[in-house]
Amino acid sequence: MTKAAASFDVLVLGEHPSAFLAAAILASGRKLRIAHSTIPTDLAPDRLVLLNPALFRLHPLLKSLPRHLDSRGIFGVQFLADDPPTRSEYRARSAVALVAWYRQVRDAIRDIAHKQGVQLHAPRTIQLHGIDETGADLTLGATPLRVRALILAGQLEPCHQRLLALSEAWDPGVLHRYSFVILRGPQPPGGIRPLMPMSLDLAATFAWAWLIPGAQDTQLAVLQNAAALRDHPPPQMLAHWVEVLKRHGVMPADAHVSLDHLRTLDMPLAGALSQEGVANRTLLVGPAGGFYSASGEDIYPNCWSALHAAEVLKKALNERYLQDALQPYRHKWRTTLGQYLRGPQQNLRFLLPLIYRNQVMTTRVAESILLGRSLVR
Repeated sequence: MTKAAASFDVLVLGEHPSAFLAAAILASGRKLRIAHSTIPTDLAPDRLVLLNPALFRLHPLLKSLPRHLDSRGIFGVQFLADDPPTRSEYRARSAVALVAWYRQVRDAIRDIAHKQGVQLHAPRTIQLHGIDETGADLTLGATPLRVRALILAGQLEPCHQRLLALSEAWDPGVLHRYSFVILRGPQPPGGIRPLMPMSLDLAATFAWAWLIPGAQDTQLAVLQNAAALRDHPPPQMLAHWVEVLKRHGVMPADAHVSLDHLRTLDMPLAGALSQEGVANRTLLVGPAGGFYSASGEDIYPNCWSALHAAEVLKKALNERYLQDALQPYRHKWRTTLGQYLRGPQQNLRFLLPLIYRNQVMTTRVAESILLGRSLVR
């Protein structure tokens, strides 16, 4: 006997924190039936991530999030050139960012979604069978579902992407490779008000690099345009970043950093600016929508997109023509989140000399990267 399909208003797909946030917001008030499913083939590696404190003010559901994270405050940035003594420093009176584990953030927001009544699924397979003018038919593992609309935060199989009328490739220059290695245990001393060492032009390639100090561990990371990977392989760039840190005295001269456990993640930086974010009865949020900032920031801008998607979809579900009612999503995020996504990259190659000589410019670039503030004030 064929199993009857469970009916839901919205199915949210993806394991990114933005997916769980979208589901939680939609379910708050208990008026809609919301389901969430991870995507078996779309798994992100655990890593240290920077959190803009504005994340916790994004929605009332996130207010208590910091209590569930083993985080560490960052009080500024040290911009390091490849060759010392060229460097500059921005230091704030209070923490301008928090460092936490990606998995902790994801699990904490997943728990929020569960408490709001979201039905959570973690299937081994997903099948999208078809979409019509009233909804979509899917099977999560062995469970059939009928849903009125979708929110997508991750990468589906190509055949399913085509059913949703999604583009299969990002525009040139959008895709970047984030490569990182985690150093376990206490590393370079940062004190109780640590700064984050950073390069804005590693090896004269305009690649960015970080030393991110966590509560217990430290992460070395490099962010490169995907087009540069062949000429500048990530292990080579990370090894160069270690040498830069040694030259500036951030790491001991005899420190050994193993790259055997190097991990990578592809990020479509500001990719949202080159697409619509609306597909067939579907809104794209988080990584699927390209809502990483141009500065490589992950959690806050991706979760911001989830807030807009949930607000638009709540209204769209009450309209006769749902697809038409999804169109305001692109305008809603472009007029708020759009500027945040751009970051300071467009002008950076001209500003680099000033960053090391002018404290005002150092401050503006640091606040643009960490807080999304405009360089022009």
